Amino acid sequence: MSMPRPPVPTRLLAACLALAGAAIAGNATAADSCGYVTDQRGSVPNSQDIYPVEITRIDGRSTPLGGQPRYRLEPGEHVLTVAERIDPDRLPGAAVAQIAKMKKLEQQRAYRSFTVEVPAGSSLAIGARVLRDRLDAASIRDKAYWEPVVWDTRAEACN
Repeated sequence: MSMPRPPVPTRLLAACLALAGAAIAGNATAADSCGYVTDQRGSVPNSQDIYPVEITRIDGRSTPLGGQPRYRLEPGEHVLTVAERIDPDRLPGAAVAQIAKMKKLEQQRAYRSFTVEVPAGSSLAIGARVLRDRLDAASIRDKAYWEPVVWDTRAEACN
């Protein structure tokens, strides 16, 4: 014996409610389906030997000259290319001279690239950590005196 089927308007209403719920759920997912990276988040923790950077490329594409407060990205792995903006007053004089010489000779090759995992609904602050044990001439020439780092992660809704 089969069960009686609900009238057509009831089935139609149920279908409409199911579609509306799916649409709302889809929008909530879409709203959190991005993350951000930034090189401009307030005070960089210099006391931890972390200094500002400039993000110059994201996944091989140049960023706008003059930068912007943050870059919106799809969640997942991204390759960032950054230039360090380490305060020379925080480094030994000989290292400052050697870094200036390297930057003049290397120009864009003085930048460093690294891969970062960008979670949905978050904002990552990028900086440069000075490696104090690598301030010799060879390490400076090889750009091994600093490393790009994520120094802060915050929840941030996708706009």
